[in-house]
Amino acid sequence: MLKGIENIILDLGGVIINLNQELTTKAFQQLFPINHNEILEKSQTQQLFEKYETNQISTAEFLQFFKAFNPFINENQIIEAWNKMLLDIPLERIDLIKNLSKKYNVFLLSNTNELHYLTIENQYQKVSKNGTFESLFKKAYLSYRIGLRKPNQEIFENLLLDAHLKPENTLFIDDSLEHINAASTLGIRTYHLDSNNNETLTTLFNEY
Repeated sequence: MLKGIENIILDLGGVIINLNQELTTKAFQQLFPINHNEILEKSQTQQLFEKYETNQISTAEFLQFFKAFNPFINENQIIEAWNKMLLDIPLERIDLIKNLSKKYNVFLLSNTNELHYLTIENQYQKVSKNGTFESLFKKAYLSYRIGLRKPNQEIFENLLLDAHLKPENTLFIDDSLEHINAASTLGIRTYHLDSNNNETLTTLFNEY
């Protein structure tokens, strides 16, 4: 898997940080018990989450979408519910990334948003006193900063061009098969991390 590899691109959610999206779903159901289904339907119709992840709407606009359904709910309640899905960043994964960076150029490529990324940065500060979460990587490519998201091929093309990478020397690791397939079409070498089989980033590299 690593033969000829010079660069490693890592996904964030489900690869570096553990996620449980069901927790956010339940939190919003509790916050909006009467009109939860209406909110879900409108968010999908308006592509709310995709727009927020690509900075087509601001954090203020994202929060206002929910407040419009209940003006008595404050922004902190919405943010808390939105962040419920974010679990822990295991220390062994942080150590692994640091070790990988000694031999490879390690990049971060994530579909994420401002609220989630700020929370992840704060979580990192609680478990590590050395630099920022972003400093673990040669460069971080975040959807809400660059206005592109996976599986759009353009986000991979942008990264390869910006970082001057050859796809054949680059390994992309993601837990989404759709994202893996998109990267593969550009000649990027890929590995689908299968969390359903209890596979993690550390168990993967323990094999090599």
